[in-house]
Amino acid sequence: MTKDGTNFVIIPIKILDKAKSRLSKYLPDEKRKQFCLAMFKDVIKTVRARDKVKEVVVVSNDPMVTQLVERFGAVLLPDKTHGLNCTISNTVNWCVKNGATSVLVLPADIPLIKVEDLDEIYSLAERASMTITPSRDGRGTNALLLKPPKISPTFYGPLSFQKHIQEAAKLGIKSLCYSSPRIALDIDTINDLKYFVSLKAKQTLAYTELEKAGLISILKTSS
Repeated sequence: MTKDGTNFVIIPIKILDKAKSRLSKYLPDEKRKQFCLAMFKDVIKTVRARDKVKEVVVVSNDPMVTQLVERFGAVLLPDKTHGLNCTISNTVNWCVKNGATSVLVLPADIPLIKVEDLDEIYSLAERASMTITPSRDGRGTNALLLKPPKISPTFYGPLSFQKHIQEAAKLGIKSLCYSSPRIALDIDTINDLKYFVSLKAKQTLAYTELEKAGLISILKTSS
């Protein structure tokens, strides 16, 4: 199977010093950075394993992320904006200028994602201009494929899943939902972290990082 030269994946990732502060009860600064990096590596490794993805575009200003991007054969773009939707818009423009006919936006904190999920998303995208996966609470957007890339603006923030669906209806474009418990789990809160640990996802680098930090048994037994 050869690479399709039109599929681009965008992965934005914050400065790690500021990331996941709600996890600080169990993950102090350095351990939290390493956990975030491990989740990012889980995501980008999965994306890189799918040979129909032409380009992976990582948007970040973090020096630790910068060091990893080249290893995975990805493109690094600096984040020059203040706000995720503006960042995505600028990155989509870059992708289009470089030949993209579809863009898939993924967060860097969904370590359970598998190639099968990407296969299903791209399969649905053959029949829709917007393919979307909600977060576990049904309100956030954890995967968003736009084909063509500028078919719709993005609405990341509160109730983004509903806003994206509403925008598709407003624009008269077809949208399809891909429900995936793996993509749905973005790890933002202590409860997310405990749920992730309960799944015993030992195949992920994120779980391994928690093991290295000696947190698995603590998170399993804490109330």
